[in-house]
Amino acid sequence: MAETHHPNYKKIYLTLLVLLVISIAGPFVGIGWVTLITAFGIALVKADMVVQNFMHLKWEKPIIRYLLGASVLLMILFYGAIATDVQKHEGKNWSNDAAKAAVARGIPGAHHEGGAPEEAAPEPAPEPVATPAAAPAEAPTFDAAGAFATSCAPCHGAAGAGDGAAAAALNPKPANFTDPAFWSSRGDAEIFKAIREGGAAVGRSSTMPPWGSMLDSTRTAAMVGYLHTLKK
Repeated sequence: MAETHHPNYKKIYLTLLVLLVISIAGPFVGIGWVTLITAFGIALVKADMVVQNFMHLKWEKPIIRYLLGASVLLMILFYGAIATDVQKHEGKNWSNDAAKAAVARGIPGAHHEGGAPEEAAPEPAPEPVATPAAAPAEAPTFDAAGAFATSCAPCHGAAGAGDGAAAAALNPKPANFTDPAFWSSRGDAEIFKAIREGGAAVGRSSTMPPWGSMLDSTRTAAMVGYLHTLKK
């Protein structure tokens, strides 16, 4: 008589319960590579449990290796395909044209009152300067307060207190620019780099995205100056 394999459902349940706790606790550590290892590691363990206990392949080791190897490869391909779009504004073979157009127009004017993005105006052809009256007008002054309200306030809050609408879902919480303790532990150079390259570039939270593709050095410096005005 052929041997019958009976899964230990109590053990499987307890294992899944432990994995659930780990998957919830992992992101709270706030370290990107720990979160990735936690997520992909749990996925591998669950796939192995399905193969061994519910697909009746526990004794077919070559097949298990092929299935797990294919799963790992697919997860790597999936992460590699979407990570650049999620974590950066510009890559080696792609760029966010909408963001560049918004920079050209000025960040505060990137969206009109209805919420739909404005179309980029065609670049005017250069005209010869015949008289002083025909000289091109100066570029509009960068509105750091408006840029903060558009791009930063959703996380940092309208007053910069770290209490924006999206802050509840973030861990660690966004910086509180009104807190004197924040300014006592950070210099302008670090804040400048964090804005341009993201929080991870200065050893801070990886949830702070880079804004270098939308803010050049001059505008970033203006944004740092505006953040100083939020201090209490």
